[in-house]
Amino acid sequence: MSRVVSRTAPGGTCVLNKDDFKKSFEDVPKITVSSPADAKAKFDKVIAILSKSQEDWNKRREQLQVIRSIVIHGEEIIGRDQLLSQLVRLTDCLDLSVRDLRSQILREAAVTCSFLFERYGNDVHQIAERCLPSAFSQLAVSTKVMATSGATLAQFLVQFVHTKQIFACITSYATSKDKNQRRQLCLMLEIVIEHWNDKLKKTVLPQIAELIKSAISDADPETRTAGRKAFNKLDSMHPEEADKLFASVDASRQKMLRANDAASSSTSINSERGTAPFRSKLSAGSIGGIRNVPNISSKFLAQRSASAIDTKQITRMTTSVSRTPNTKPMTTRTLSKVDTSPGGSKFARPTMGSLGPRTTSNLRARGGVPSSQPSSRNGSPPRRPSTTGTLPTEMQRVKSNLGSSSFVSSLTSEQAESLQKAMNTAKESLGQPSRTDDDEFLLPKRSKPPQSLHAPQKNAVDISKVEAVIRACSSTSANEKRDGIKSLSCIVSDPSLSPIELKNIGQVLNRLLGEATNPIVLESVASFVKAHHARLSDWLKLGLGKMFSKKGSEMMQNMKKQISTTINSILSSFDPALQLKATCELMCDPIHLLTPKARVALLEYLTELLEKHMERGSHFNTKEVKATILKMFSWMTDQRNAQLITPHGEKVLCALFALNGADFSALFSEFNPDYRDWAYRILQSHGHNQHAPPPETPSPGRDAHVRANISNTAAQIEDFVIARNHELSAEKSPLSRGLLSSGYKRVDAEPLRPLTSEMNTQRVEEEISFNESFDRLKLNSTTHLIDDVREQSEYVTSKLAQVSEGSVTEQYEGLMSIQTMLCEGSFTLWEQNFPKLLIAVFDVLSKSQSDQNKKVALRVLTRMCTSQASRLFDSTEIAICKVLEAAVNSTDGTMNVTVDDCLKTLATHLPLAKIVNVSQLILKEEKVQEAKASLVLKMMTKLFEGLPADELTPIIDDLAPCAIQAYDSPSSGVRKTAVYCLVAMVNKLGMQAMNPHLQRLSSGKMNLVQVYVNRAMSSSSHSHV
Repeated sequence: MSRVVSRTAPGGTCVLNKDDFKKSFEDVPKITVSSPADAKAKFDKVIAILSKSQEDWNKRREQLQVIRSIVIHGEEIIGRDQLLSQLVRLTDCLDLSVRDLRSQILREAAVTCSFLFERYGNDVHQIAERCLPSAFSQLAVSTKVMATSGATLAQFLVQFVHTKQIFACITSYATSKDKNQRRQLCLMLEIVIEHWNDKLKKTVLPQIAELIKSAISDADPETRTAGRKAFNKLDSMHPEEADKLFASVDASRQKMLRANDAASSSTSINSERGTAPFRSKLSAGSIGGIRNVPNISSKFLAQRSASAIDTKQITRMTTSVSRTPNTKPMTTRTLSKVDTSPGGSKFARPTMGSLGPRTTSNLRARGGVPSSQPSSRNGSPPRRPSTTGTLPTEMQRVKSNLGSSSFVSSLTSEQAESLQKAMNTAKESLGQPSRTDDDEFLLPKRSKPPQSLHAPQKNAVDISKVEAVIRACSSTSANEKRDGIKSLSCIVSDPSLSPIELKNIGQVLNRLLGEATNPIVLESVASFVKAHHARLSDWLKLGLGKMFSKKGSEMMQNMKKQISTTINSILSSFDPALQLKATCELMCDPIHLLTPKARVALLEYLTELLEKHMERGSHFNTKEVKATILKMFSWMTDQRNAQLITPHGEKVLCALFALNGADFSALFSEFNPDYRDWAYRILQSHGHNQHAPPPETPSPGRDAHVRANISNTAAQIEDFVIARNHELSAEKSPLSRGLLSSGYKRVDAEPLRPLTSEMNTQRVEEEISFNESFDRLKLNSTTHLIDDVREQSEYVTSKLAQVSEGSVTEQYEGLMSIQTMLCEGSFTLWEQNFPKLLIAVFDVLSKSQSDQNKKVALRVLTRMCTSQASRLFDSTEIAICKVLEAAVNSTDGTMNVTVDDCLKTLATHLPLAKIVNVSQLILKEEKVQEAKASLVLKMMTKLFEGLPADELTPIIDDLAPCAIQAYDSPSSGVRKTAVYCLVAMVNKLGMQAMNPHLQRLSSGKMNLVQVYVNRAMSSSSHSHV
């Protein structure tokens, strides 16, 4: 296994193997590591250089050597756990280096990764899972050093990292178009069979067998050879699985596999004499009495000529005897004697006296030297028993079997007697051949595993019906394949199909979907799904991936319609929750990569699923959906395809919001502010205006017209615009020209202007889209009030009166107007209006029945804190308590998002001592409400994330015990936020400062905190890459 790809000659230049890698592991400059902080600094430099693909290649190569040097010389100083957490940070840059087009960088990256895999194994599985696809992609490169570097890296990776994700990745290359990748897959399977533990192998052995079955049928002859080697490895390690695989292939493949075992050596025996299988099987003494003969040794074998001993024939005989030690084989096709004549025939010859002269001459004629052996001895005269008359009796018997007078004459009588006994034993075990058998008697018959006497024998006709169709669909013959596809459409709806048959049919359909579009195949998929959807949960993910790829690549409109029809069948058949999970897993799967158009098809499918097939209020706040949204954002930020994908991604976000607004807000509360604001901006641009109050007096006729021509959401915005227009006319406040900004602006900072008359005239056209109507909405600016103090005073007074004394709708409008002033900076009369505004906001938070109004009041309070924090110093405690009270008493699932933002602002702008006091008082209450405790812990987390360490060090002794106490809460939500708070403290102040407090935790809780600390360090380093 030293040479990794067959296309590179063993003596070729620039070919790398495992020995070359191992020699380079410690060939690095010595680097001194003084402390964990020093190691982190060095790793930061490594990441900075390796992340830049345009950096000088010498510098990048040196940094790859630095990684190995730090591991070798610094592990004892840093500690294994700390070192592993730092190595995980290198995942992205190592993957980038493995994908590099410069051979020196690729080679050094492959050596470094192989070194890490050999040293740490599964502890660095994140790096392995990321780098394996990149290593396989290098196999298709024509440059030898790059191809062999990728192949050797893959060998180290699969040998030392054993995870299901690794196996799933290598199996994806079974259908690769590159023969080198398919060939390498077979080598990987050998490594898996030999090195992986039995517990993990047990779950994947059926898949290994299927992959080997595919390899031995490959179009590339070298891949078939590699597949047969993998089969031999499977046979040696797991004979039961090998027997099942052997029984599942057709006769021609069985013959090939048996021929592979039976083929004699046509090359020098010197190369085979030292091979492990031959040596081990002879030393085990599997053939009769050989194990009792001390003189049968390597010295004895060395006396034979290059073509005298058929090592594989003896190996085959050994295998047959060892498999059936107490029973005689059922077949008569195994031979009684081994023909080891100098002619080196490919078969064992029957006893001379048992057959007539004609049969004997025929067998001898057919047993000539293979064409690959130049010195054929077919012309030699036939040897008769009479030629051995001068030899002792035992030697005559040996000569009659071996036919080599020069060899037999060199044996002593004891050696000849012992050898004859061994051959007699083999003869009795192997049985006699049949004269009437055809050429297959040349090949050894595989022994069958014993079957239960009570197991019913399945009718061959029943077995062949489905298997014949599946084989026909996989045929290389166009006519046979066409007939197979037609037959497949007839059997896919059969309700009596077994689970294995369903699995095989699903695989065939997936393979056919990857080929040219065939309407019959699409109809078969639809029928298959409708009939068996309850049993196809495992097929759904791969099936959807094939359908999306097919839809993205298809150019003909009629075929696209057919594909859409099939996708609709999937939508209507499977459980919506299962479809959502499968789609999310497909999006985040690093193996099944989708083209941009296939991504569009997936997002369209997801939108259709959320809007039409899932019930309103369905729960979707799961880790799969969260990862999917992050993946979708990454697609939308990719400048190459953003224009194509972004509109469909926005529709998915709107569909999620419409499905369950509470889950949507809870999900986005865990995202960073950029993503959260982007999502809210998308919702507003599509009309999901969550700030609009209920319309006062909507016109039924006009509202119906808007719903019919624009949308329900657009109607709500229009009603809001009418209401604002009415209010503004009453106030007679001037309107200034304002346009929607294309850049970032908070949703709550964008009040709307009424639609223009041009818009009103165009509304009646049914062709108008909602986006066009929304683009005509204008902002109502108050910037003109900055310079006019008197008018500003009157305007603020009237708005405060609305907030304090008006109805729910008037209160909302007053708060929105004040918020607009705060956003635009036109609120300048703080001295006379701040106390009044603060009291009005507190009243809304305490007394208002509208959650919508409370959210606007919280935003106003947030703006007041950022603008005039010093004026809030004396009201710190009451402000925090009012905010918490509003959150606890609210039934709106989106309230917590606004509360978190407000508390974060208060905590980072108001006096630290007062924040600590109020936090301690709340968290130390005996029966504190879960929601209130969680919000305070989140506020503390934001505090430690937002302020510098020197300000936080004096208060850690006050707040850390509160977080430790909250960690013991019976509420899982409180415990979760407490962990995040402790992690924020450790990340800001370090583990040393936190150790006195963390010692109170149990080992399990401490380990959990450590895991999250490492994860936070890893994610923060990735965000800076």
